[in-house]
Amino acid sequence: MINKKDIETERTIVEFRNYVTIVKSIVNDCKEERHKGIVKKGIYKVFVDEIIPLSLFCIKNYPENYRVLPKLGNQGYDAIIKDEDGNHVEYLEITSPHDGLKEANDAKLVVGRGYGETETGDSGDDLRDMFSIVLGICNKKAIKDYNDCSLVIVIDFSPPFKEEEPTYKQIISELEEKIVKIKFNVKKIYLLVIPLGMVKRIYG
Repeated sequence: MINKKDIETERTIVEFRNYVTIVKSIVNDCKEERHKGIVKKGIYKVFVDEIIPLSLFCIKNYPENYRVLPKLGNQGYDAIIKDEDGNHVEYLEITSPHDGLKEANDAKLVVGRGYGETETGDSGDDLRDMFSIVLGICNKKAIKDYNDCSLVIVIDFSPPFKEEEPTYKQIISELEEKIVKIKFNVKKIYLLVIPLGMVKRIYG
């Protein structure tokens, strides 16, 4: 249903976001493919962890007529951004910190019974619990050379209620302070906070 060639097709920012949205809709309508997506089987892992966040980041961060060329593999970046004339703007590296084991177990429950684990706690606890995972990934990225590349750190959690958003934004600021204390070799660092629809440039 999705393949490397389609993903790596160069598109405008709007075309790319539309492509991702259409693929998600088609996958959701097919139980077998939807389950593959939930457990991130095969190419769905890169689609969920990199391509979906990339499309959200691009639509919020660049003019609509800019172009994006996703690249799968180990070349040191995940996408090339170009302006409307085809000139290079920047390379992007997408990283989506998450608790892999917890996520995998939850995905199996969703596929098996239709819903995952129910968690309780105070407002913002879920985001604070992610700090060690996010910072651990950041420390791993910090030892690599991304001198000509911008790093997009994807922060995802269950969408909070409207009245909880100020609390989450404050916690994001606390996380930002911890991240910028890490010495990276990057051009820029962005935070993409998916549930808040927010992109923050925190370095460069």
